[in-house]
Amino acid sequence: MKRKERPDSPSCPLSIHCLRLLDELDAPGTLNRGANEPEPSSFPGDELELLGRLRRHLSECQICSTVVDQARNERDRQRQLLRQFLEEAERRTPSTQELILQLIRSDQAQAEAASEALTVSDQVDHVGRNHHHRLPFAVLSRLPELPAQDSSFTRPARRSPLWETLVLVAVILVVLLSTGSLGYLLLRHSAPQTPTSSPPTAVSLKATYQGLAWKAVMMVDPIPDSAGRYPLYNYDPFSGQKRLLTTSCCDATSAVDGIAHSGRDLLYHQSTGKARLFRTLSQPEAIFSCSCTNPSAVWTTDDRHLLIDAGSQLFLVNLSGRSELIYSSPILQGSTLTFYYNDFLFFTRQENSQEMLYRLDLASGELRSIASRPLVANQGLSSAPSSRNAWLLSPTGSAIYYSVGHGLGATLYMVESDGSNRRALNRHGIPLGFADDNRLLFLQEAHGAFEVRKLGDTPQQDQLVVVNAAPGASSVLPDGLALAPYGWALLTEALYPDHSLRLWATNLTTHTQKLLLSVSASQMTRAGAPQLIGWDQLPVKSEATPTPSEVQIPANLSPADDWNGLLLVSSDQNGQIAVSNYNYATGHLQSLLAAMPPQTEIDGISPDGSSLAYHVPSTTHTDYYVVDLRVTPPLTRFQYHSTGSGGNAIWLDSQTLLLNAPTGMLRVNMKQAQPKVVMSSLPDSRLAFYSSPYLYFVQPINGNQEALFRLPLGSSVEKREAITPPVPRASTDFWLSPDGRTIYYVNYQSEAPGIYAVDSDGGNRHRLRPWGIPIGYAADNSLMIMRYSQGSFEVVKLGLTPAQDQVLLHDAAPGAQALCSDGTAQTQAAALDPELICESDVALAPYGHHLVVQAHYADGHASLLAYNLDNGQQLSAQTITTNRLVGYNRYPPA
Repeated sequence: MKRKERPDSPSCPLSIHCLRLLDELDAPGTLNRGANEPEPSSFPGDELELLGRLRRHLSECQICSTVVDQARNERDRQRQLLRQFLEEAERRTPSTQELILQLIRSDQAQAEAASEALTVSDQVDHVGRNHHHRLPFAVLSRLPELPAQDSSFTRPARRSPLWETLVLVAVILVVLLSTGSLGYLLLRHSAPQTPTSSPPTAVSLKATYQGLAWKAVMMVDPIPDSAGRYPLYNYDPFSGQKRLLTTSCCDATSAVDGIAHSGRDLLYHQSTGKARLFRTLSQPEAIFSCSCTNPSAVWTTDDRHLLIDAGSQLFLVNLSGRSELIYSSPILQGSTLTFYYNDFLFFTRQENSQEMLYRLDLASGELRSIASRPLVANQGLSSAPSSRNAWLLSPTGSAIYYSVGHGLGATLYMVESDGSNRRALNRHGIPLGFADDNRLLFLQEAHGAFEVRKLGDTPQQDQLVVVNAAPGASSVLPDGLALAPYGWALLTEALYPDHSLRLWATNLTTHTQKLLLSVSASQMTRAGAPQLIGWDQLPVKSEATPTPSEVQIPANLSPADDWNGLLLVSSDQNGQIAVSNYNYATGHLQSLLAAMPPQTEIDGISPDGSSLAYHVPSTTHTDYYVVDLRVTPPLTRFQYHSTGSGGNAIWLDSQTLLLNAPTGMLRVNMKQAQPKVVMSSLPDSRLAFYSSPYLYFVQPINGNQEALFRLPLGSSVEKREAITPPVPRASTDFWLSPDGRTIYYVNYQSEAPGIYAVDSDGGNRHRLRPWGIPIGYAADNSLMIMRYSQGSFEVVKLGLTPAQDQVLLHDAAPGAQALCSDGTAQTQAAALDPELICESDVALAPYGHHLVVQAHYADGHASLLAYNLDNGQQLSAQTITTNRLVGYNRYPPA
């Protein structure tokens, strides 16, 4: 596909991991280890796989090799500098080993005395109503205290050895901070501290590499097995892989308490008679039991302990089953534990018509009311749990976000974690969780769509992250929303006008969206919706179907290739333009836009396949539009009116558009309402594509010729550079390779006709092949071309040499006269490829898996033919006449 439909970046996404794991890559015995040799068994499993991948990648990637070499030089320089400081300090500072040991022994003696006193105090407290002490996993270590000095003691001129030692430590810290080494060391040591799984617990450190680890979701199948148990699956929504975790956690007598902060374990409890048994995935045997009603539990931050509310008693339980009563009070009766942070336990309870949030200091026993909110009608006055996102603790532990009201009409509030500064945020919607910058993400309904926004300092500064999390839905399920840690992905369960349910997965980083499953109204009545537990870091693997039983993914969606909608442009007898979406797998055609002015020009589909840009020019004004293809009818995302006759628009990325407007070159971000002028306009020019920092455009020369030029985006027109020599106008388009290094075009009116290649800076121009026209790129970035050879229209994947070319399809249109409405049978034998093959009648899907052509026959009729290029099979043939095949999107008609 063209560059504007599939942008690429010259950077490598694995560079950051090469730097992070540089020491492991350089460890003794690592450099010489083969690609298939095992790593040390002590290395974490997810890092182990990544390390092996990096070792293979370094030998192939010039970008990463350069980055690693630079990092090694910088590391060696820092170590040499630190070594010099240490050697100099060692020469100047006498040994302080004995003094330090004396201080440690003195401090240990004091600690033992304090421990004995604390034991006696605990025994006394235990007789009373409660006993409180700091939890064993939250004890903070402290530096040895310096002995007090007599006031009459005169400070000597020379500093003490201990003082000089502390000065040396300070110098080392300064060196580390100035060189950046300290941040690297802290990152390395904090990497195993994995982040919070999902709301409501949101206490976490920055993910080591987000998106690669937190990629799966625990999902409970709504259809029970013969024993009445509901299977629990681990499901990767973007790859379609899944794994059965257990069939024992989820039945009518059980409840899920939460995923561990590490994302590698799950806590749940079951009822056996009057007993409530708590289990985890890693510990299938019960680790705690109580005779209590409506118990609840949360994980502690270290994932080594559980806090379990058993009626009016609070227990601290480790994963081996050892439990300790640490608090008791009638206020815990009927409460629900919400989250834990730094010795503070937060829980909710229903009092009269209010839901109250309390904070209990487990070290002192202090109980404080933090916030309250009225119970909404669907909650009633029972002890039924609220929405999963009812109360959210910020990752820093400083603030709590919650909503007052029901669903998307609720008002968002924020309160400090100590209960102070409670205030409304002047927003409505459902809080989802937090982005990687700790900003709140929330869902709101606007303009008939379900938008995901990032909270700004003011409502005007809120950032639009997702245009519509559930295209075409009538409502969303508040408990059917699952935001991944750091806000990189969102799952949304939504209801539709026909009472069916659909589950959508949205990648908030790439803005891609995928329909995971569709549940009919009858299935909803019989079984209900799948239950989303939360995101995790547990492994997944392929099984027969990636969804729960009797819940089907539409047959035309494939985890590996979901570009199955093809936009077609046609015109009626009056010349008016219409745009339709064609599902070539089923043959279904769905009208999207109709009765558009005859002069309408289609600019292109966004790189993620979600939006279409077009403009309507005239002599007096030009109107630019962007519509959302994920909803039917399409929802207008952007509209701009400009005085004067303007040029076309191109996509810079999935959210940014560049308009060649009469008033100037405008940069438009779909998340911001106001376009920004970046440079003067290019009249009479056609924007081709953008490859940072250059804008490429086609400009007419001598009336019947044109050439490709470039200039840095934002600079003056005088800085333009010619990239190609003049070629005949309208002979073909210009294609930028996915790596941004090569441009392809055709010239069949030169002395050496054929396909030409030129470097993106205009150098190294040469003829690539004497035949064919470019139609797009394969998954490995190889150029794909179509040629007419011996009466057949062949699809060829180019190799390094003509001998390495691979014919993927021997005849894309058997018996056809041309793949272009201008081709004629009389001239077919002598016609050149561009005369028989028009780009407007050929559409290659992104990554080259599918092809659709419009074949024209001698009797005047035309057919759309679709092929799977992976196996050469024809998928469909439809008699549909169209003016142009625009391109592919991810949202084919149902």
